[in-house]
Amino acid sequence: MKHKAFLAVALCLALGCCMALCACGKKEALPAATPAPVESSTAAAPLVPPTDTPLPVGTPAVTAAPEPMVITAGSREELKHAMADAIEGLCPRLTAEIRGDWLEQPKMDVQNLYNEIAAARPELKYVYDLEISVDGSQLVCTFRYMPYKTGDFPEGFAGQEVSSIPELIAAAEENIGQEAVLVRITNPALEPDAMNRALQQAGGGYLLCMLNRDATAIQYSAPYNLSREDCLAALAEADRLADRVIAQVITEDMSQWEKAEALYAYVTSTVSYDQRYYSDRNSMPYESQTALGALRDGMAICGGYAHAVKLLFEKAGIPCFNVTGKYFGENHMWNIALLDGQWLWFDATSDRGSTGEFGFLRFALTELDSTKYTWDQEQVQWLIG
Repeated sequence: MKHKAFLAVALCLALGCCMALCACGKKEALPAATPAPVESSTAAAPLVPPTDTPLPVGTPAVTAAPEPMVITAGSREELKHAMADAIEGLCPRLTAEIRGDWLEQPKMDVQNLYNEIAAARPELKYVYDLEISVDGSQLVCTFRYMPYKTGDFPEGFAGQEVSSIPELIAAAEENIGQEAVLVRITNPALEPDAMNRALQQAGGGYLLCMLNRDATAIQYSAPYNLSREDCLAALAEADRLADRVIAQVITEDMSQWEKAEALYAYVTSTVSYDQRYYSDRNSMPYESQTALGALRDGMAICGGYAHAVKLLFEKAGIPCFNVTGKYFGENHMWNIALLDGQWLWFDATSDRGSTGEFGFLRFALTELDSTKYTWDQEQVQWLIG
């Protein structure tokens, strides 16, 4: 009997994080932004791209097939460490001679060991299938790895090639009308959790995007009680409204900075915060979490503000991502965008009500105050590369 790795659990957690309702609707006077670290420490440091060696592209993690591993395990921890070593080395099979009777229900106990490994070391979640067999004191674990880690794609496989997180997001966005799209990920350094979190940049808050079990396809699904057709119609309407805004506030002679400022001002001055998030959340429409709520209804929570900024900036040729985290301890969403060659922070929710006549508090910041904001810095670095 095959025991499936708990990759699906991790994906759901990632989805839950990205799709959670975001708060920060209180309109108290906000303090001016002050330089602060990108981590939650007290020392200040600007956001900078990673300085590590660029991720390898198109090369499998190993060039020769690793040999099966054979061990003797006298304790639970010995077996757990051996499993982690086997997975890290992309070993296809681990055979263990078990000394003692500490495995009461071998298959279930070994599956639980893998779950613990995946929880402690999520970068090893590229096991998509774990088969466990027991013969007396001999235990055999057969691991099946996502093909992007080994380069061992099915013969004739012809998925869209992807070598980075931004390319993965682009593939998801380009095929948003399909039920699934095949992808051939060529960068073995990418991590399953990072890819699935990044895929939530696509879909506009309507369609949920995630990799399938073996990471050879991006799948799309509708959230809550919405149909796929409803989601596509909502995305199309938001797109039309964004085009209208672009035509209204952007002129050909504007610089990139001026375009960003005009679009940001449009959102902050025309969109009100949907206070039902606090007073009567059950009556708050789903649209308030999306660009459609912001651009059509003029009403949104932070997710709607962020999605609207992302959509408008991208239509103006400004690369932009949503960032999820916390603001004063509450769930929040804001943006990071590449403006004039520099990645900068934007938080339209915090600037709502302002036309920009006297400046903004959270427009094009090089740094954020970590006493107010917390976020997954590693995930952001995956996005901006």
